[in-house]
Amino acid sequence: MQLKNLKLLNFRNYDNLYLEFNPNINLFIGKNGQGKTNIVESVYMMSFSKSFRTNKDKELIKFDKENMYVGGNFTNSHSEGLIEIFLVKNKKGIKLNKLSIHKVQDLLGNLNIVIFSPEDLKLVKDSPRERRSFIDKEISQIMPVYYSYLVNYNKILYQRNKLLKNSNIDTSLLDVYDESLANCGSYICLIRKNFIKKIYCICNKIHKNLTGDSENLEIFYKTQIEIVDEDTRETIYQKLLDKLSSSRQNDIKFKMTRYGIHKDDIAIYINNIDAKMYGSQGQQRMVSISLKLSEIEIIKSESGEYPILILDDVFSELDENRQRLLINNLKDVQMFITTAENSHKDIFNKNNTTIFNIENGKVIKVENNTS
Repeated sequence: MQLKNLKLLNFRNYDNLYLEFNPNINLFIGKNGQGKTNIVESVYMMSFSKSFRTNKDKELIKFDKENMYVGGNFTNSHSEGLIEIFLVKNKKGIKLNKLSIHKVQDLLGNLNIVIFSPEDLKLVKDSPRERRSFIDKEISQIMPVYYSYLVNYNKILYQRNKLLKNSNIDTSLLDVYDESLANCGSYICLIRKNFIKKIYCICNKIHKNLTGDSENLEIFYKTQIEIVDEDTRETIYQKLLDKLSSSRQNDIKFKMTRYGIHKDDIAIYINNIDAKMYGSQGQQRMVSISLKLSEIEIIKSESGEYPILILDDVFSELDENRQRLLINNLKDVQMFITTAENSHKDIFNKNNTTIFNIENGKVIKVENNTS
């Protein structure tokens, strides 16, 4: 899977930009605030239709402009295509091969992307929400229907919480919401459980390789209902429904839905010790790297090809040993890497790396890989 080129119009600090990419490594070098991350942000948008930096689309439009365009040609194992994203007076449009699509689900899976940023190095010690987001993004790429389950679940959850805030609660309507939440949640829960089992096997092997076989990494699915391997979608549905029923009075008291798959988490252990509570910062960072590398491998195993990898200013957070460990474990992956340090270019092989220097929104491709 590769992104061949990129065209930007009125995106962030770029008026009009066209770039052609190396099928291997694309390295963007420039001081902070020059526009490096803006480029990889636009690349990310072609996978998910949204930014990884903001939920407000209007922030993507260049100051004093009303319209914005992001487009690029891509190839994967079964097709070539063009993805285009428009913002016209805050109204978003998405096109795949010149045909408009109206559901994000129809975009997912065409250009799979894994992103690794400094925030991801805190994945282990951050809140459960960050770990759920990590799981949900990757499952959505390899199973787009999962995204629709998430959207529906969150809509129902919002409606149920809104009802709980009323002074007079329609219990028959609450019954409907409970059944809908349990139905949607059971699909999400089962898919998450199976995904975490797969990523655990991959992540354990990668982590042993990165740590010289000195650390055994274990990952478990944490949910508020007891789930066993024998559970089916139907039995999970019943367990979720029973949990909502038993907690109803407390939900009414606290005016919110306190139980459900929106509270799920993953537990991470290194040599039988809770990595979040007792792991060192170095250990937690290595676990985060292992998890990110596992994302790449699981997408490869499910889709048949490697995703694109974005490394946004990650090297500045890692020592030289971890920098090289990360790169040496990435093969056959097209990479988009941003850094403020010119010296970081020495980590990469000149023969398969294209360097772009960025200053004040001006992008200069470095000829013959020399600075």
